[in-house]
Amino acid sequence: MTADVLLINPPDTKSKYKKYFNIRIPPLGILYIAAVLEENGVDVEVIDCAAGDIDYSGIEKRVEETEPFLVGITSTTPLILEALRSAEAVRRVSDAYIVLGGPHATFMHDEILRENTSIDIIVKGEGEYTVLDIYRTLRIGGDLAAVDGIVYRRGERIVENPDRPPVEDLDALPYPARHLVPPDNYRVFDDNLAVATMICSRGCPMQCSFCASSALHGKRVRRRSTGDVVEEIRQIQDNLGISAIGFMDDTFTLYPRWVEEFCREVIKQDLGIEWGCTARVDRINRSLMDLMKKAGCHTLFFGVESGDQGILDRVKKGTHIDQIKHVFATAHDLGMRTIASAAIGLPGETRETANKTIKFVKSLKPSFALFSVATPYPGTDFFSKVREDGSLQMDWSQYDLLSSVVETSSLTREEIKKLQRKAFRDFYLRPSYLIQGLRREGFYFLKIVKSALSA
Repeated sequence: MTADVLLINPPDTKSKYKKYFNIRIPPLGILYIAAVLEENGVDVEVIDCAAGDIDYSGIEKRVEETEPFLVGITSTTPLILEALRSAEAVRRVSDAYIVLGGPHATFMHDEILRENTSIDIIVKGEGEYTVLDIYRTLRIGGDLAAVDGIVYRRGERIVENPDRPPVEDLDALPYPARHLVPPDNYRVFDDNLAVATMICSRGCPMQCSFCASSALHGKRVRRRSTGDVVEEIRQIQDNLGISAIGFMDDTFTLYPRWVEEFCREVIKQDLGIEWGCTARVDRINRSLMDLMKKAGCHTLFFGVESGDQGILDRVKKGTHIDQIKHVFATAHDLGMRTIASAAIGLPGETRETANKTIKFVKSLKPSFALFSVATPYPGTDFFSKVREDGSLQMDWSQYDLLSSVVETSSLTREEIKKLQRKAFRDFYLRPSYLIQGLRREGFYFLKIVKSALSA
């Protein structure tokens, strides 16, 4: 079967979420792009290599079968090398235009174009209408100079066009083209629990120095209407038979009043969904959690980051230790599953503060804990500072939140990695915790523990 455009989510063997929690989620970014293309009469196919365990030879085979005019590939920093290898696989069997998008491409476009001749064009920021414009322009032999939001090669020069404004009306976007990927590929926690993902907002006003969200989507938050979100849930239920939803917003609870309105609508319409989301401890309280639970929310993911207030202040997290304690105690009291995410090796980290964080996370009694190695991703203030200091090493294969890529003034990279391993051991190898986890989650809980201990 041929297609005008083939969109690729590259192979992924190192995601910490896939590794620890058996999380395989649909690639919403390229599914939104696919939906806009289809809405405008373009034939599209999608290959989700990460969920389908498709390798580079599999990519070559699909490209030969579809004979696309244009191939789009998404790229995060942890998977940029896989994205580039995917482009090389495409180029081995096709002369199609190859477009690279995603966070890493947005912030490192010049480096990528200089070093990778397989890539023709890079999309910066949100890609739905940029990719459509690229396709239309190339199809008529037009000039790419007219397409905002791209960087491309013109002869020996790299040309960067003006930025494209972000999508203002998110309700106007078609729902992601979920029919283009096999729904059975996507799971969270339990192999038997099929899941769909959604996003209700873009943009983030927070200033966390380790996060690139505001640089990618802007500081001004654009929200969908609750009615549009509920309608998409109904479509997922009707078309896919799935009622487990993971909301992928950077912070789902950023605007509590919106969450309240959404929850009341879910309850009113008796949607019968089970869902989880990200939350900030300063954007949630007991009454909101109680309402969320009544609306089907069972899992809350919190970025705790550190148990040391000085480090939280240094990375501009904007939260306080007492807030974190209170929110976790409340969630525990309400019987909600919680995931605490912390980072070892943030600026100012010492052996003492790292051990303080480990002890603190244990005291919160979350259902699960993730201990990442602090990683300076492109687009973050963290990255800019490390680069200015001259201590940045850019072996992207190490930018996986599991490998140590930067030292602190007190800790070497090796010491940071050892402290991360200690964190996983100290948290997961507690007899009382193991017994409670087995009772709560069942035997697949042991798979999570085993994966965490292999970090």
